[in-house]
Amino acid sequence: MKYDAVVVGAGVAGLNAAYVLAKKGYKTAIIESKPRSRIGDKTCGDAIGVHHFEELGWKPPEDVIDHYYKGVKIYSPSEEYSITVPGEGVSVNRIKFGQWLLKRAEEAGAELLDAHVVLGVEVKDDYIKSLRVKPIGKPGTINVEAKAFIDASGSKPAIRSRLPPDKWPIAERPYMTDFNIAYREVLELEEPVKSEDKDYAVIYLNTVIAPGGYWWLFPKDPGGMIGNIGLGVIWGVDEYNPRSNYDKYLKPRFKGKLIHAGGGIIPTRRPLPTLVWRNLGAAGDAAYTVNPVHGGGIGSSMLAATIVAEKIAGALEEGSVDEEKTWSANKEYLRQYGAKQAGLDVLRMYLQKLTNNDFEWIIKNRIVDGEKIYELGAKANLVDTVVRGVTRFVKLLGRPTLLNQLRIVKKYMDQAVKLYYDEYPDNPKGIWDWMKKAGEFIDEYRRIIGFDPGMRVKW
Repeated sequence: MKYDAVVVGAGVAGLNAAYVLAKKGYKTAIIESKPRSRIGDKTCGDAIGVHHFEELGWKPPEDVIDHYYKGVKIYSPSEEYSITVPGEGVSVNRIKFGQWLLKRAEEAGAELLDAHVVLGVEVKDDYIKSLRVKPIGKPGTINVEAKAFIDASGSKPAIRSRLPPDKWPIAERPYMTDFNIAYREVLELEEPVKSEDKDYAVIYLNTVIAPGGYWWLFPKDPGGMIGNIGLGVIWGVDEYNPRSNYDKYLKPRFKGKLIHAGGGIIPTRRPLPTLVWRNLGAAGDAAYTVNPVHGGGIGSSMLAATIVAEKIAGALEEGSVDEEKTWSANKEYLRQYGAKQAGLDVLRMYLQKLTNNDFEWIIKNRIVDGEKIYELGAKANLVDTVVRGVTRFVKLLGRPTLLNQLRIVKKYMDQAVKLYYDEYPDNPKGIWDWMKKAGEFIDEYRRIIGFDPGMRVKW
């Protein structure tokens, strides 16, 4: 089986990449372990900011959208105080959205190999030649050859994890604490969501219920009778179990008919050091193109997939694919989203060390308001006005340690954005030196704030 391009994974990133390649006329295959009917079925908060669709230049049909949000509401651990962050968003029906993305890719000419798993990667002359693929429930394997490949197979990458990281920088191995593990249920509720929360994606900060993460209530209908309720916890620390915490803290609180349940692992870190190498690209969870602070990744995954697929298509037009021809995918993604991710990764590690008392104090005293949080999310910039505001409160209430910590976080957030935006290499030759510099920078920050990254994962 020979193709111009093979995409592994039929999530939002993989289907979007396949659509871009097929629409440009390239023979494209999508390899997916799920059967066709389950494509789109993923444990997720289901929320996405409308601005992502505006950036992509398209929007899904209305029947894919369950509910519209006016913004995000963040509650303190006591739930007595809250901050409202502006910004229009939507809740999508993940099955309908996935099926619509699949239909769009197939109508453009992509071919789906559903219920197929990747068993091996054949590398020849330092390039990927083919994938060894097995149809689930059937004997034998097949070889799928292509000129280019895109790994969009999720948090445990099917292609990248089979490549040596000392030769393929795209195969970098993360740490356990670079991930959160989550569990969520979609319920038809007996009692509606509070009227003041119906039009918001609601986040609750509570380190007892969700250590190193948060728990959420995302309404999925205008009446507030259907809710996406779940929590994420940092992985690799004290063996936190999101399902156990859900059953203990949230299940007694939210009664209703179960519509869907599931768990998963979500990368919550800066992006891969490179999204392309040789004839391989990566996008979505496989490339860590996810917001490190809130774990939302639908929009940024589709953005990265579009950029990588377009650069690979351009290289195919020239006759061959390598990192020299596709390198601009990194620069473009970092300009649009990735540099911000790096800055937010610095903030993420700091937030994961805060206590309930810290969060309560910050929200009660409105150290940051909704507009500042929106700006923080949009630019990964801990603005000077926040630090000045904390200075004022420190004088009144006495929190010198917090003020010093925020100054450190601001310094390293600014440096991270600069490292990924201004200092990223212009060509592949500089990637190894840059990776060394980036690694030393992250290690230094971890030491200063006392953040233990845990063990490296094998994938």
